[in-house]
Amino acid sequence: MRIRNFSLIVLFVFVMVFMSGCFINEQVEANEVSVETRGGEIIRCVSPGVHTNLGFFADLNPISGATLTFQVSDPEVATKDNQLVGVLVTIQARRRIDCDSAKYLLSSWPALLDDKTFTDTISANAGAGIKVGTRSFTLAGLLDDRNSLADSIKAGLDNVSEEYRAQIVNVTVGNIELKPEYAAQLNTKALLTAQIETALRQQDLIKQQASNDQLAQDQRKLVLDKQLAAEQAQTSVQVEIASRSGKEVAARTIVYSQNPQAYELERLNRLATIFGDKAVTYFIQQGTDLNLFFTPQGLGNVVPVAP
Repeated sequence: MRIRNFSLIVLFVFVMVFMSGCFINEQVEANEVSVETRGGEIIRCVSPGVHTNLGFFADLNPISGATLTFQVSDPEVATKDNQLVGVLVTIQARRRIDCDSAKYLLSSWPALLDDKTFTDTISANAGAGIKVGTRSFTLAGLLDDRNSLADSIKAGLDNVSEEYRAQIVNVTVGNIELKPEYAAQLNTKALLTAQIETALRQQDLIKQQASNDQLAQDQRKLVLDKQLAAEQAQTSVQVEIASRSGKEVAARTIVYSQNPQAYELERLNRLATIFGDKAVTYFIQQGTDLNLFFTPQGLGNVVPVAP
């Protein structure tokens, strides 16, 4: 009877231990940190691994440091030039899991240990950042530079992230929705811009072709100029040759006019050239009758000099 009563007492104590709180072989993942408490009082931070504590009112509170990705949208927000647009933002955030941050979250913001509550809190602050950031851009500037809007939203979240012990990993502006009438205007503008660019490219091609034609014309002119210079040089040589030849003839004329014997010798040399090897040159005294050279009686005879 006593043994049975002892067993009941042990069982009762064992049940009370489990009912009062303890943990056995609790797994803490690599991207987590856990805060051990006893009766609601923070005892220490527990690193990743398997942990057991059979103490009364002991508890282990895991805090995830995994990166959470979620989207925040505002269907109607005004730009600097009072254009209404819809903005869709993708945010990546995570809780800080250093020991101090974990203790602070558990004591001050225990609701943020839930992923949905955490993302909802960040989203609420991001919504305010979207309105403030979009208001600092004109619509044209917003469409041309979405990264600046993302930086503005992230800067606003960084200011409040210390309160929630959150780390904003990345902010991306995914989409800018326009009013249908304004989108139609942008499409018309884009079409006109494309047509203008096409016309400008055609003008550039025409200018390039004209430049090529001018280059070819300049090259042809260069060739013609060189040919003209060569012809002028050849003409100059020919003129020089003719000039020298004329001077030589003039000099000979002067010699022949001043020296009849030289003239007669030149005349006979030319006749000898005409008659060839059979030509014979006779030197006779002035006043001799030349007919006697061509009569049969006179051939081979000495012709007397006329009185």
